[in-house]
Amino acid sequence: MDNRKLIALRSLVIAVGATVAASFVGVFGVMIGATAAEMGWLQSSSNSLSNLGQILWGRISDRIGKRTPFLVAGSIILAVLWFMLPYSKTPVNLIILYALISVFSAMITVNWFSFIADNIISERGKFLTVINNIASAGTVISLIAMIFILNKNKNEVMIPFTAASASYIVSAITVFRLKESKSKTVMSGNLYKTLKNLKNNSIFYKYFRATNIQSFFWSMAWPMFPITIVSIMHFSLDIVALLTVSSTLTMLLTQYIIGKFIDRVNRVPLIFLNRIMLSGIPLMYAFFNVLPLFIILEIYSGFIGSIQNTITTSYTLDIVPQNNKAEYISILNGFNGMVYFFGALSGGYILTLFLSFEPLRFALMLSYLIVFSGRFVSAFLFRGLKEVNTGGRNNSALSILFKPKGAGSPSGVIIHPR
Repeated sequence: MDNRKLIALRSLVIAVGATVAASFVGVFGVMIGATAAEMGWLQSSSNSLSNLGQILWGRISDRIGKRTPFLVAGSIILAVLWFMLPYSKTPVNLIILYALISVFSAMITVNWFSFIADNIISERGKFLTVINNIASAGTVISLIAMIFILNKNKNEVMIPFTAASASYIVSAITVFRLKESKSKTVMSGNLYKTLKNLKNNSIFYKYFRATNIQSFFWSMAWPMFPITIVSIMHFSLDIVALLTVSSTLTMLLTQYIIGKFIDRVNRVPLIFLNRIMLSGIPLMYAFFNVLPLFIILEIYSGFIGSIQNTITTSYTLDIVPQNNKAEYISILNGFNGMVYFFGALSGGYILTLFLSFEPLRFALMLSYLIVFSGRFVSAFLFRGLKEVNTGGRNNSALSILFKPKGAGSPSGVIIHPR
């Protein structure tokens, strides 16, 4: 089997297993008794370590010059960690295990992207589009299956987590068979020098600043989403799967349509609209109180996600310097990781503060209103961006390294296994 078929197979297997399982981690945390503060630690540590780890692992693997040993080792370690996850009896154990999953997922992500960049040369953009579609379809089909399986096995979280473990075992076998050519260095620049000169690239710097400011308020809501789903709405795991299907399927169906016209329009107004729309999600979580409304919320979230995965990603890849693309993306991911850490942690502790003198529902409502205000005001920072004359056509393999975080997953926003 050649590299392209092996890459497609691995992408499908991970999407069916680990990507689906990640949808249940936040909900599982609430189910085993995690407090608002502990949910803040779960979301903040996992997302920040996932992003920051990409810089570290990228530089280590660049010096060694081989990707497949990291992919095999990372897959084996992740298989063990995912298998251990459902046996977490306390929130602290879950936080530690998921933090480790985030660290080794970062190792997989950066080396997976680098392998494709080095070994898939011809028609790379078309190939990545096909791979993303295969993975998305696999995720949707697997989630639909989970609805029926979890309906018969109420709240049996071991099912999706064991599937995640199995997917990484298959991944280890698959990547071991990859034929690797000599690796090219993708993050060889001087990081300190790049940071020092960041302001010289005014277009990227404005986007970098706006993204990080809004990311703080964006991530504040992550600990609150699963608490609302479990403790307020009392949704079971099969309902969580149904909600995730609603957003994922919407994203899959609308991404292609949006992608067809972004080459011909100014993307900045659409990015601004996307950021304004993002502020509506915490309001929905604050005031929606029946399942049909939450399904509408997830459809709305999926539409926002499709804008992020097409317009925002293409714009980001177009404004980074041609000769420093990987390094600039790693810096953007790394700083986002730090912001996510403090944002999610702040959200957890703000909710804890309100819980000291208000009941849970009202405390959540107050917390969501703070998130909404921050998201809405910070969205106006994106109005100062400028379009670049590349038409959004960027077939770089970096598109699988830079993935904006999901808009409103019922489990909270978590890492995206690759």
